[in-house]
This record gives sequence, structure tokens and C-alpha cells, in this order.
Amino acid sequence: MFKVLQANRLTLREVKDKFQLRLENSSDFFTEWQDASCEIDEHGKETLDQAQAGFLYLTEYPVQEALVKMVVISPVLSVAGFYQQPFRTFAEKAMSIAVEAEEETIRGRIDVLVVDGSLWVSVIEAKGSQFSLNIGLPQTLAYMASSQQQERPYFGLITNGTEFVFVKLQADTGLYALSKTYSLNNPGNDLYEIVGVLKKLSTL
Repeated sequence: MFKVLQANRLTLREVKDKFQLRLENSSDFFTEWQDASCEIDEHGKETLDQAQAGFLYLTEYPVQEALVKMVVISPVLSVAGFYQQPFRTFAEKAMSIAVEAEEETIRGRIDVLVVDGSLWVSVIEAKGSQFSLNIGLPQTLAYMASSQQQERPYFGLITNGTEFVFVKLQADTGLYALSKTYSLNNPGNDLYEIVGVLKKLSTL
């Protein structure tokens, strides 16, 4: 009899064991996020600056997950071009993952799923701004590890609105790695770099 597990309640240890994943810390495994600068026009910069300023203002009060997606993630995806062809963007997409060896089914929802013709997938976990990014990592890895196209790497983005981290998973080897942590509290606007990384990943 299959057990049903909620994806958002899984620990990182449980996900690593179920999908046989290992953290890879070598700098040459996840190079895609490095040197990913891109040209952003003035309108795009203005949009990202408004997103940063608006969200930092909202953090003076408790911030709900829906606001994270509306105020920060939506402008980032727009400037990165993910609302245009060839991308398809889904919000709150239900997922069900069968782990046959352990007779378990993992169920949950992806906050935002972006797919293009070559099946490049980005899983974006928007957690409340008071939560650590570590809370979103197990769920994101579980979704990425369940992909059917295991010969290619998959990439994800986890954010609580204030901080962002990219994830790379090579499903056929079980190796995963994290980028540096970007933050809206850093000098300047890290959203420029985040858009650059997203654009680079979308061309792979």
C-alpha cells in the first residue's frame, strides 16, 4: 500500500535518501550561474528597481507568499522574457511523484513552473519572507529529481522574496549544487543578476 507524503513536509535528508542525491561543492560543476550578465534595457531596469523598492517596503510588515509572487517573481519573469514564446508558465501546478522502491507517493504544488520546447524546467519556490531558503530546498529537489529527462541537468530557483538561490541537479548522477545567495538587501539590485542567470539558463 502506497503512503502519501506532502512534499512541503519532507526534510533535506529524506529527499537525498529517497532520490539518492549528493551535494557537489566543486566550483566547476555549477558554472551556469557565474558570469551570466546580460543587457537589460532601461524599462527592464526600472521594473526591477520598482520590484526591489516595493518589496523592501512591504517587508516592514508580515509578507504573505502571494505577495512574494506578485511583487517580485512576476516582474523578474517578465523582464527575463518568460511570458513570451517559446515559454509556457504555470502557477500553482499540482505534482504527484511515485517513489516505487519505497511504495510512496509525494504530493505537492509547484509555485511557478516554466517550460519551453526543450523541456527546460525552473521550479520556483516562493516562501514567506521570514523563512529561510533552506525550507524550499527539499521540495524543489524532489520535483526536479522526478523529471523524466534524466540525461540533462535541471535548474531551479528558490526565493523567499528577499533572498534567491539557484539550484542545479544532474538527475542521472544524483549530484546537485547551489549558487551563491542573492539578496535584495545587498547594495545595488541583485535582480539584474538574477534575470541574467535566468536568461542564460533558458538558452541551454
